[in-house]
This record gives sequence, C-alpha cells and structure tokens, in this order.
Amino acid sequence: MKTLQRGLTFGLMLAALGTVRAEEPDDSRIINHIFQARDEILQRMGTTNSLPPPVFLACWDFDGTILKGDCSEGLNVDGKLIYPGLVQCAIERGLSSLYSPDGGFGTFWTDYTNMEARIGPWLAYPFIPQILRGAKVDDVLQLSRRHFAGTLSNYLMASSLKIIRALAQGGVEPHIISAGADLFVKGAAESLGLPAHRIHGIELRARDGRVTEEIVYPVTWNIGKLEKLRAILAQRERESPGRRVLVLAGFGDSYPTDGPFLKFIATQSLPAGKPIAVFYDSRK
Repeated sequence: MKTLQRGLTFGLMLAALGTVRAEEPDDSRIINHIFQARDEILQRMGTTNSLPPPVFLACWDFDGTILKGDCSEGLNVDGKLIYPGLVQCAIERGLSSLYSPDGGFGTFWTDYTNMEARIGPWLAYPFIPQILRGAKVDDVLQLSRRHFAGTLSNYLMASSLKIIRALAQGGVEPHIISAGADLFVKGAAESLGLPAHRIHGIELRARDGRVTEEIVYPVTWNIGKLEKLRAILAQRERESPGRRVLVLAGFGDSYPTDGPFLKFIATQSLPAGKPIAVFYDSRK
C-alpha cells in the first residue's frame, strides 16, 4: 500500500491479494495522520472566525481496496474460484434479459472481456448493469445484500474496515465511489455499517421500479470518479449551508481507475494540515 501526499510517504505495503489470507498491515499511522489534519483545521478555523466546523470526508474505491477481489466479477486465485461475482449470481437467478440462467454466464464473460479489451472500460463497465435491463431494482438489491451478508463480507479487508470505522467515529464521513454497478456495491452498506446513499457505483436510470439501459452520468471510472467526488462535495455543501466541506483522504488500488481522484485529493491545499491519498498496490 503506497501513500501519496504532499510531503509525506508512509511506505506501508498491503500483502499481495494472490493469497486471500494475506496478513494486512496496521494502519494506525494513516488514521492518526488524518485526525491530525482534522484537528489542525479545527484549531485554525476556531482561532480565526466563529463559523461552524467543516464537514470532513474520506473517499474510497471499493473492489481491491475494501473488498478482496471484485464484487461484480468474483475472485479467482491461481485458476481456482474463491467466490462468484454478483453478475454471475444475477444471471443464474434469471435477472438478466440478455443471458440465460443455464450457461449464460460463460457467454457473458466472453462478450464482456472482449468488449473491455477491444473497446475499453467506458462501455464495458456499464455493460454489467445494462444486462439487467428489465429486472426489478428491489430484486437486484436483495440479491446483492444477501451475497454480501452470506459470502462477500468474509473478504472485506480488516485494515480498510478499521480505517473506515475509526474515521466515521471521529467525524470523517466515508464515501465510496466504485467502478462497479451501483446496485451491486450498495449491497455492502450493512456489512460496512455505512448508509447506502454514501456508496456510489455505475448507475442506470430506473423506471417503474425496473432497471433500464440508460446511464446516469458520470460513469464512475477514471476521470468519472473525480467528477462524482466533486458532485458529492457540492451536494454536501448544499446540505450543510455555512459549513465548508473538506476531503481529507482518498483510498484506491488502480492508477487507471482511481488516479484522477487520488491526485485531486493529494494535491489540495487545506486550511491546515495535509491531505493523504493511499494506494493499495495488489501487485506487491
């Protein structure tokens, strides 16, 4: 796990995900650094004016950063299936209008991987929720919640959960921005102890309670994650009139996916203290 920030590198490394039972590091120094920035800001603002305290945020990627593997695609280690992803579960439950429950996942996987390789993530990643067009939103959410409760919660990273819970208790709101399907990642809300409205993925418009193919932009991959973060900041400002909204930390595991929002966070100028961006490097 690398940390990127102005003037500070912790040099922590996350054990490779090739082994699901890999020991994870103690991230107390990251928590302490974030709280130090929070406290310096509160002290600075408390001595200069009588404005109400800021709203503090931390922004997270999900797959590979909070969850070992990928909630949509599943987790394979050395050719062995550790757990199936939600897209496979959805197809086999008959929630896809494009792929049959009987053998349809194999066809989907060929189509999806070819699309990702030949066209790119901007179309391939939204294709995952788009195969659910016509399904009831509540049915997809119920499937996601059950898969997290019964299986995926066993693969949440202890170090990430420690940071998320410590920050939440310390007045720093965790927000998740994933390149996975919104209806899939929201299923993690109860397992993480977070409100579902703070978990964001690639979203499709719903009509009459059913999934459509229509994308609700931005697509939360690469620069789209930064656009979503800016939208979250603007929304929190509208909800908290008179209060500044400051993002103190960012967490991700992929430069192509998470690089823009991590760079934005790491290079900010806060009223006091320093922001931090943490990179979980699964190649290590």
